[in-house]
Amino acid sequence: MKNKYQRMSKEEKMQCKEFYYNTPKGKEMRKRLNRLTIIGIIGLLFSAFLIVSGYISEEINWATWVMSGVLCVFSCVFIIGAIRLRGQCLNQYAVAKMK
Repeated sequence: MKNKYQRMSKEEKMQCKEFYYNTPKGKEMRKRLNRLTIIGIIGLLFSAFLIVSGYISEEINWATWVMSGVLCVFSCVFIIGAIRLRGQCLNQYAVAKMK
């Protein structure tokens, strides 16, 4: 697929986002991608909380490390996935509808 969105100038990207997010599909996609990003951020914060609370209480064990690590990895996957999907949706819209 062409990478039209990535080659656009900053003003064109802003205009493409504005047009796309005003469509019904764009509004729904924005909600879903924001939800994925928020879930990822909450997961990263909870993972950091588990490690910090384990150090403070001096009861950190291997299960806490494993659970925090897995949660951190999945949270990063959610955030990166949301960013990539946002780029793909905007690129498809730019190829189909823009100039």
